[in-house]
Amino acid sequence: MTRPPISQSIVFTYTDDLERGSRFLREVMELEFMVDQGACHIYRLTPLSYIGICNLPDRPRGTAGVTLTIVSPDVDGWRAFLEAKGVEYVSGPKHSARFGVYSSLFLSPDGYRVEIQSFDDPDWDKQIVPV
Repeated sequence: MTRPPISQSIVFTYTDDLERGSRFLREVMELEFMVDQGACHIYRLTPLSYIGICNLPDRPRGTAGVTLTIVSPDVDGWRAFLEAKGVEYVSGPKHSARFGVYSSLFLSPDGYRVEIQSFDDPDWDKQIVPV
């Protein structure tokens, strides 16, 4: 059987304050607002990837184990851009030889780890990895 196609991806995060979380994505990160679903707002990260933020009564609680990684060739530029808007970084930028990346990390207003990273190998996503 052939696997069905995947056309896009959305990662949803959760909040108790939808306006605050949505304002962070819209005004601080300057992401393009796409859809208002009432309790959820969806923003574009790339042409085929999105991030959503939701305030739902039956939502998952906690942020442990969740890291949103945004891949960009300008990790330093993102840090300067976000710090100018008051975002406090918790680490980096620094290089990790173990993972072959240069990255920095900050927390969203709801406590999600957000990593901005670039790969040492610009063709990292074009490699064929045997399964």
